[in-house]
Amino acid sequence: MSGRTTLAAARMGEVTWPGSVGADALAPALELEAFFVPTTSQHRSRCVDGRHNPDVQEGTLGPQAAGGAPGAAIAWRLAVDQDALADSTFVADAQRMVLACTDVGLSPGGHRDDSASGSLVGCGAIDGLSSVLDALTDRTLVADLKRLTRLLLGDDFDRDHFLRVLGAAVVLQGRSDSYFEGRGEVLTWLEERDPGSVPVLEGSHQETCVVVNLVPDTTLASNRYAQAQGTQAFGFDLWSTRSLATALLPGAAQQVEQARFLHARVMLTVATFMALTDGSLPLLIRDQGSISPARIA
Repeated sequence: MSGRTTLAAARMGEVTWPGSVGADALAPALELEAFFVPTTSQHRSRCVDGRHNPDVQEGTLGPQAAGGAPGAAIAWRLAVDQDALADSTFVADAQRMVLACTDVGLSPGGHRDDSASGSLVGCGAIDGLSSVLDALTDRTLVADLKRLTRLLLGDDFDRDHFLRVLGAAVVLQGRSDSYFEGRGEVLTWLEERDPGSVPVLEGSHQETCVVVNLVPDTTLASNRYAQAQGTQAFGFDLWSTRSLATALLPGAAQQVEQARFLHARVMLTVATFMALTDGSLPLLIRDQGSISPARIA
C-alpha cells in the first residue's frame, strides 16, 4: 500500500534528551516511498534499529517496534497487569509476551549486534531498559513525552491512560534493578526456542531521522535505505502496534486495556528514542493521505 511521508517536526525534542545519537546537519529527504515494502504481522518482528541486518531478506521483513516482541512486555506490565508491579521480572514478562504473540499467530524477534559483550546484547531497547524507564519518568522530559504521544496517537490520545501508565512506570522505576536483572537472558531463551529469531546487526548507529509509519502492512527496508542514503533511519510501524493491541486484547470488555496498552507501547517507544538520541533527530510521519495540521503541530 502506498503512502505519503511528511516532516512532522524539524527536531523531536524541545529540550535536550539523554541519548547520544544526534542529527546530521542536513535534513533527510522526504522521498522515502521507494524504501517501503509489503509486510504482514506474521513476519518476524524487528526493533526500531536502522543498522545493517545481514540475515534478512527484503521479502520477509517484519514490522518494527522498540525491542521487538520482548519490548512489548513492559508495556503490558505498565498498562494491563499492574497487580504484580512489586515483584514481577522483565525476563518472566518477556517470555510470557513472546508466548502470547506466538499464540495469536505472530513471529516474535529481537536482535544483538556485532559489538555486544558480557551482559550486553547490543539492542539499545533491551540493554538500555533502565535508561528507557528513567526517561519515561524524568520530569524534565514529560512535556516532550506527552506532546509526542499525543502527536502519534492523534484522536486516540487519552490523558487518563497517559497518566495511569506514567504512574505505573514510576512504581516500576523504583525497583528497576531487580526487575531488569538478567534481562539479556530473554534473547538467549528466544534463540533457543526459535533459531534464527535473533539476528546480529552490524556497525554503529548512524540514524539521522525517525520515521513513524501509519500505513498498514508496510515497513521500511532499512538495509536498502541505508545503502542508498549513506545514513540510517529509526523506523516505528505504529500500525503494527495497533494490530498487536487488538490481537492480544480482542474482546469488547478489553477495549480500555487495549487502549492503555497502545498508550504504553507508544510512550515506551518515545522514551527509547529519548534514551538513544539527543532529541535533535527530525520526525517523519508516513500516512496514506495528507497529514493534517493538527497532527503535525
